[in-house]
Amino acid sequence: MDDIDAEVGLVSVLVCSKDRPDDLTRAVRSLLVDDNVEIEIIVIDQSDGLDRPVSDAFDSERVRYVRSKTRGKGAAMNEGLRLARSNYVVCTDDDCEAPRGWVRGMASTLASKPDTAVVFCRVQAPAYDQSVGYVPEYLPRGDRRIRRTLASCAHRGMGAGMAIRRDVVLDIGGIDETFGPGSRFGSGDDWDLEVRTLMMGWETFETDRLWITHHGFRTFAEGRRHASRDWIALGAVAAKPVRAGHPLLGLMAVYVLFVDALGPIVVDLLHLRAPRGTRRVLAFCRGFAQGLATPVDRRTLSYRPK
Repeated sequence: MDDIDAEVGLVSVLVCSKDRPDDLTRAVRSLLVDDNVEIEIIVIDQSDGLDRPVSDAFDSERVRYVRSKTRGKGAAMNEGLRLARSNYVVCTDDDCEAPRGWVRGMASTLASKPDTAVVFCRVQAPAYDQSVGYVPEYLPRGDRRIRRTLASCAHRGMGAGMAIRRDVVLDIGGIDETFGPGSRFGSGDDWDLEVRTLMMGWETFETDRLWITHHGFRTFAEGRRHASRDWIALGAVAAKPVRAGHPLLGLMAVYVLFVDALGPIVVDLLHLRAPRGTRRVLAFCRGFAQGLATPVDRRTLSYRPK
């Protein structure tokens, strides 16, 4: 990795939340421990009910808590980006827990790479009972610079462990608000941002030297419900470049469909097992069709609101 101790000055940390006061408190407490860098923590809370979680963690002068009337993670991200005072914005989710030094490491990695707009790190699960459910993870191997849009298909980082250049993201119109939990496409906001910045000529970077813990446990039943949402979003992300006039990038859809969706089914059949995951193929195709039917702003590469 390049100079991870690059001087960055103030770092903005953005946490979007909805209806998880206890998880949010844990996330903020873990971020406040990172005392080797100057930080401002911006919490955009779209929760219904309480003004803010009952915790002295939110009394810190380093925390700016905003009760938002917006809906959807994309809208919350954009609200937070507009409030951020630093060009280096480190992003995580309310159900994550950061180790000491994570904020500085993410911001320094981004600062040391002037051609990089987005950095992703390792997002790992704590110990849990794998017989009753799972925790979504992203486990890159080593350091990797991603320069081409097609390469992002095999390196789709998670927004739970992400750092972004504020000026670049705002210059391309911010986060596409049709993606992310609570939005039209209830996932995929992280990959969509990666694709858009790559198409704009920027690079992305991933590393396994920095990590954050994701506490987002899901039962298998919950996972099946989320899978349809996630695969619809993946299809919509893959369709956007084609809809924007880049037909060769339709290879993104080919890769995700055949490698990620159909690949495990073929493996099951070769091992004489009942194929699993057939719904994700249908969901991906449904999302791709919806994306093709949605107009795209070719300057920002965002879907236009219906």
